[in-house]
Amino acid sequence: MEDSAIVRAVKKGDIEAFSCLVEKYHRHLLNFIDRLVDDKEIVEDIGQEVFLNVYKSLSDFDEKRGVPFSAWLFIAARNRCISELRSRRDKGHVPLEEIAELAAGGKSPQEALLNAEYRDAVKLSLEQLPEPYRNTLLRSVLGDAVNEIAVDEGVPIGTVKSRIFRAREKMKILMSEFFGGNT
Repeated sequence: MEDSAIVRAVKKGDIEAFSCLVEKYHRHLLNFIDRLVDDKEIVEDIGQEVFLNVYKSLSDFDEKRGVPFSAWLFIAARNRCISELRSRRDKGHVPLEEIAELAAGGKSPQEALLNAEYRDAVKLSLEQLPEPYRNTLLRSVLGDAVNEIAVDEGVPIGTVKSRIFRAREKMKILMSEFFGGNT
């Protein structure tokens, strides 16, 4: 079942349907949170808060805008993680800059956060890219020649080029949904 169908079901009162979304995104969300806050003890708590807050505000989610539920969920998680990091800084923990520089090999906190967000956005966008576009794009990015892809997939070279072009265009759209149109 697609996310949009599950969201519609939850909005109509099927609260059990939300568990499908939790199951689908739980592991990815916790990994995302862990990379941002780098504190194993609070990752699960933040994840539960994010899912609860998303559930409570699901009526605000408008699937007709074209923003995937996953993007909305991960933006909510990112915002919650930023709040957590600010809270730690304000409570006298090690300065955020020092944590980020240690974890990111000298990168600023903003660079480390943006890099993590970008990686997750690419991964989630690729997951949403339909076949055969995903496979063709991945092979191209990994260095396979257009003619090699064409032979392996049994399609003309023009088809491969068209798939790569369309996949890139779709990736731009999907990525812009994560970053508010600024990719």
